[in-house]
Amino acid sequence: MKEIHLWGVKQNNLKNVEIKIPLGSLTVICGPSGSGKSSLAFETLFAEGQRRFIESMSNYARQFLNKAPKPDIEGVNNIPPAISIEQKNSVKSSRSTVGTTTELIDYLRLFFEKLGDAYCPTHNVKCEKQSVTEATDRVLQYFYGQRGYVLVEIGAESRVAEGKKLHSLLLQDGYLRIYIPPKKKEEKVALKKKTSKKEAPSQATEFSAVTQDEMGQVIEISEPAAIKKGLPKETFFLVVDRVAFSEGERGRLADSITQAYEASVKYNMGLMTRRCNVITTDAKKLALSEENSCPVCGYTPPPTSSRLFSFNSPVGACPTCKGFGNILDIDEAKVVPNPGLSLKQGALHPFTMPSAEADKKSLEKYARKSKISLETPWKDLPKAQRDVLWNGDDDFFGVKGLFEYLDQLKYKMHVRVFISRYRSGFLCPDCKGSRLRKEANHVFVHGKNIDAFTKMTIEDLCQSFKDMAFTKTQIEIADEVLKQIRSRLEFLMRVGVHYLSLSRETRTLSGGEYQRLMLANQLGMGLSQALYVLDEPTVGLHPRDNDRLISILKDLKNLGNTLVIVEHDHDVIKNSENVIEMGPGSGYLGGEVVYAGATKDFFGFAKSNTVPYLMPSAAWAVPKVPRPVDIETYKYKLELKGASGHNLHNVDVSFPLHRLVAITGVSGSGKSTLVTKTLYPALAKVLDIDYLPTQDFKSLKGHDTIKSVLLIDQSAIGKSARSSPITYLKAFDAIRSIMSALPEAKVRGYTPGTFSLNVDGGRCPSCKGTGFEEIDMMFMDNVVIPCDVCDGKKYRNEILEIKYKDKNIYEILTMTVAEAMNFFVAHPNIRKPLSVLKEVGLDYLQLGQPAGTLSGGESQRMKIAKELSQIQQKSTLYILDEPTTGLHFREIDLLMKVLNKLIDAGGSVIVVEHNQDVIRGADYIIDLGPEAGDKGGKIVATGSPAEIMANKKSLTGQYLKRYIESMTPATAQGPKKK
Repeated sequence: MKEIHLWGVKQNNLKNVEIKIPLGSLTVICGPSGSGKSSLAFETLFAEGQRRFIESMSNYARQFLNKAPKPDIEGVNNIPPAISIEQKNSVKSSRSTVGTTTELIDYLRLFFEKLGDAYCPTHNVKCEKQSVTEATDRVLQYFYGQRGYVLVEIGAESRVAEGKKLHSLLLQDGYLRIYIPPKKKEEKVALKKKTSKKEAPSQATEFSAVTQDEMGQVIEISEPAAIKKGLPKETFFLVVDRVAFSEGERGRLADSITQAYEASVKYNMGLMTRRCNVITTDAKKLALSEENSCPVCGYTPPPTSSRLFSFNSPVGACPTCKGFGNILDIDEAKVVPNPGLSLKQGALHPFTMPSAEADKKSLEKYARKSKISLETPWKDLPKAQRDVLWNGDDDFFGVKGLFEYLDQLKYKMHVRVFISRYRSGFLCPDCKGSRLRKEANHVFVHGKNIDAFTKMTIEDLCQSFKDMAFTKTQIEIADEVLKQIRSRLEFLMRVGVHYLSLSRETRTLSGGEYQRLMLANQLGMGLSQALYVLDEPTVGLHPRDNDRLISILKDLKNLGNTLVIVEHDHDVIKNSENVIEMGPGSGYLGGEVVYAGATKDFFGFAKSNTVPYLMPSAAWAVPKVPRPVDIETYKYKLELKGASGHNLHNVDVSFPLHRLVAITGVSGSGKSTLVTKTLYPALAKVLDIDYLPTQDFKSLKGHDTIKSVLLIDQSAIGKSARSSPITYLKAFDAIRSIMSALPEAKVRGYTPGTFSLNVDGGRCPSCKGTGFEEIDMMFMDNVVIPCDVCDGKKYRNEILEIKYKDKNIYEILTMTVAEAMNFFVAHPNIRKPLSVLKEVGLDYLQLGQPAGTLSGGESQRMKIAKELSQIQQKSTLYILDEPTTGLHFREIDLLMKVLNKLIDAGGSVIVVEHNQDVIRGADYIIDLGPEAGDKGGKIVATGSPAEIMANKKSLTGQYLKRYIESMTPATAQGPKKK
């Protein structure tokens, strides 16, 4: 069997690795963090596969593609074109939605273009077109047995001529009468079947499309008095014929409508649509047109093209919000972040800035003059006083006046930045968040517009398309579109994102959700003979959904593709065909292939770091005894009541403090909404730490025993290219002091600041201490190259001459944490924070490794390490959202020890987690569900792991029970964990 063969791989920490991967197989790469998994999978396999594919293209095609970097590799054979599906969600644009990312919105637009029916926005009547024959039939249908007029509208501004010239032209063409309608009154639409204003019109509703009005006036324009007076300047109607509406007069009626159609174009400039009106002698009216139009008012919808339903096109985008769905405006919550402050204390935040000193004096002067208290908290000021301070008056410009003035200075960068700090998105008043112009939202299929379809969950949308019935003609028109929509919805259901809606912004998705969207998208494309490289596709998935994901991966493989997956999940490893384990350690201790071969042989491999965690073990099966929690009588607890943000159903929940609390439930059940979007911002606000938007809740009690709350997420530890682990832990100051205290440094007059990378002095003047230069390639990605002045060493050459124990500052920064602990053994102020990094399993990192190169899991553990190095852990609540992402089984053990250490020191920990090892090690579990989206958002079960497992309503409990039973050996003996 053919296989991908790589040899001499030295990318990053890989040590001259040689690997063979069978083509058409599902291969898992596992091993500790930092062991070289991503270096092998993404920076070698994917990079080389993509580079070779691009190199195979023509010179013309290559100029539009980014040139992929060549990995450090001696050779590779049989590598297919590569596609990378990473868990990192790099989408920043608010224009990208789940619908656009999965391309489902493109098919929905085609669906509406082919099958959509346009309705009048005013009268809610279906727009139709009538040929002469159809128009004649319609008139006879509505007005049979009556008499009336066939009319042509002559617009006040669109008529081809004015005054006597038009009068003469009409008489010359044989028209002798005009009809002048009565003054406009409120139109009353007579419907055969009444419909609710709140409901969209359905295809089954029949409209009579006839308006009832008072009869106007018919005037003879050939009489001398009429000729002298002239034609009306306002709109009037030309009388083409007066006729009886009966079968005997069908021919005459058809001729009159034909003549009226032609006259409408002849006497109205720029009118391309042939149209006319029919009115009976008792003032019932009907509008007719050869083009789509409203039969009541003649409204003509724009052409029903796919662009009309695209908010990224000027044709379809709402003109008010430009297709964003919201408009930016000054946010009172940002202008007044703490309503408990008075004006003197800085309640109006923009007036506290150094640049606004004059504005602050004006504010205080006006407040004294208007007898507005400077000492009273903003929230306690009378509403009238708050309104005048916000809106201003003749004597004071107010908050709005300040920003109106700043809007005139937006050409200055710092002013734009200042304004953006106080602006937020508010729902567009015109499109109500649909992003589309009103004409697009008045095109319906089965009683729903495209906005209604995109706001449904994928599960509901999938069911809706299964239930929809179509005529034979409709199926012939849109058969392929319907097949694509249904198949892609099925793929999305199978990857476990059924709770998302197509209108959800892509940037709000987690990395795991984004990766699964990409996976479903690739299945929809149906590519074969490609190499797919995936990064932990099970992230964020409940164990219940693992089986569906694995079947998707197998389907992708069965198309003839090769899958290489970086993964730690039990189920994925057990369902793979081949395993590559990297290790044996992390960083410089890793970079070697511990095992490479068939999965069936992997479980008998004695030297593996992973196998002990996959096989039943008597040592493993002994869980720790949870700290006791009787939530009803427990004294220290947070009580959150009435949480109703997003899909939460008015939830009341208690979080015990000084315990390890796990928040569990299927994906989309409301875990993150409850903890990170409701509990954390509410606590941060009441503790005066931060003022963030909070989802709705009624009350919060028990926070008086907490002094601080900290959200430890997987965001980067620093935005600067000079940020690194040693600077984040504040230990670099001690190292710089050591270097500046050396005799030679003193002679040269060097200070600790000389060894800083953030200020000029000792750092390289060319790259400013980053070690690289970024070249702007205009229309292509910027190219990063090592600085040619310092050769990537970040410092000037004379600074590198200063050495401590034969190592200069650059060589010290390239040490790993483990090496540095031995190097600075005599310096406890440096060794102590480094020992904490070792405690959380990050001893393989380099001291000066750029923060941007750390993974999300590594960044999160860095933040935990920083907290461990601090003294004040007592009365602090730590909130973590899926901290096990990217962690090996061994590292999860380390993480659990660290979290328990925080609790033993007097802290409290809440984790949102799917990992079974974390859940079984928790003291108290809050399980949400029972399903995702609208079917979730409820408390399913609470209690210890044993209590959760005993609750048959809890999916988490049932899978935890199954997991523990599968890992517990039949006898007390078994392979011990190493």
